[in-house]
Amino acid sequence: MAERILQVEDLCKTYMQGKIPVTAVHDVTFTIRQGELVAIMGPSGSGKSTLMALVGCLEKPTSGKVVIRGIDITAIPDRELPGIRRRMIGFVFQHYNLLPALSALGNVELAMRFSGVTKKERLKRAEDLLQKLGLEKRLHHRPNELSGGEQQRVAIARAIANGPSIILADEPTGEVDSSTRDKIIKIFEELRLQGQTIIIVTHDPEVAKHCDRVIRIMDGTLSQEERKDYQQYATR
Repeated sequence: MAERILQVEDLCKTYMQGKIPVTAVHDVTFTIRQGELVAIMGPSGSGKSTLMALVGCLEKPTSGKVVIRGIDITAIPDRELPGIRRRMIGFVFQHYNLLPALSALGNVELAMRFSGVTKKERLKRAEDLLQKLGLEKRLHHRPNELSGGEQQRVAIARAIANGPSIILADEPTGEVDSSTRDKIIKIFEELRLQGQTIIIVTHDPEVAKHCDRVIRIMDGTLSQEERKDYQQYATR
């Protein structure tokens, strides 16, 4: 059986709206293994974005644990979290979040700036990744010179540049057409075959049907899990 990459245990997150506590995530528990491609789905306001922020070390939970490769990241001091994110987590965003002043090559190289390798090595790896994603003719183009699909491929290259344990992709196909969406899905499927663990937050059932599992969130709780064949195997 594949290694457990992510364990989420009894995770809760409560915010205060004035003096009123509002629970965004309540008692969520699940495990994801190496090489799984998992979709998280739910309506707006269901808590899925908060869940991703907790898994991605962007927010601290009120209670519960997030364990990545045996490391309880919820117990790590805030000052050490940027290093954890840089080494263990790759992010892909709906709006790409590329730096407009840098080329495609520069955006990917920047992600490795604190990885302890030379600039020559960083540029070589960035070029190799972009070539693998079909962007060999766009290395020196800035984001405003790239299509939406090309920008998202640059963002994926940036996400995998440091060899993360997990890729967290938040609506990665939300800004592209169906043809480009299918190409992005294919990239994620190829990464999965290479052993990469990927979690995708999506509203799109066409994306979800390519995933090994679908985790559905409703009102901050895990309401249902489905296998790739869409046979329900867990409900709460």
